[in-house]
Amino acid sequence: MLAGNCNGCHGLNGVSAGPASPSFAGFDRQFLIRVLQEFRSGERASTIMDRIMTGYTDRQIRQLASHYAEQAWQSAALPLDTAVLAQGERLHEDACAECHEERGRFQDRDIPRIAGQWPDYLVFQLLTYRDLPESIPQPSKMREALVGLSDADLYALGQFYASQR
Repeated sequence: MLAGNCNGCHGLNGVSAGPASPSFAGFDRQFLIRVLQEFRSGERASTIMDRIMTGYTDRQIRQLASHYAEQAWQSAALPLDTAVLAQGERLHEDACAECHEERGRFQDRDIPRIAGQWPDYLVFQLLTYRDLPESIPQPSKMREALVGLSDADLYALGQFYASQR
């Protein structure tokens, strides 16, 4: 019942049907708990999630995280800009592979799966990480990896990671 409130933006069982909202089905439970708590506390900037999460207790957040962690990941089905995939792959190898292992499929309590995610969402997040680093909690390695990357580079990374099913 709690998860029903999330379906409008994040899709049934955390599988987003649109490019602006991320999928999070199958994400690590501890990662989800931390992110939802960051939204609730205002530590993580958002357009609406901070207001939504203020209505949830710690117990409800743990229940939501457990529910979504048990769901199966489904990659976004979309056309990709194949002209930039090789550039995105090079950037991944040079700047991102150390943390985003398995071409973005790896995840744990600190790192979300980004392979197969919506590219528009990924690019938006990368732009935010690069241009407004104080608005989203992130390790210093993430900030350092994005220094010097252009908007076109971030677009190529978004396309590359989206292509990794």
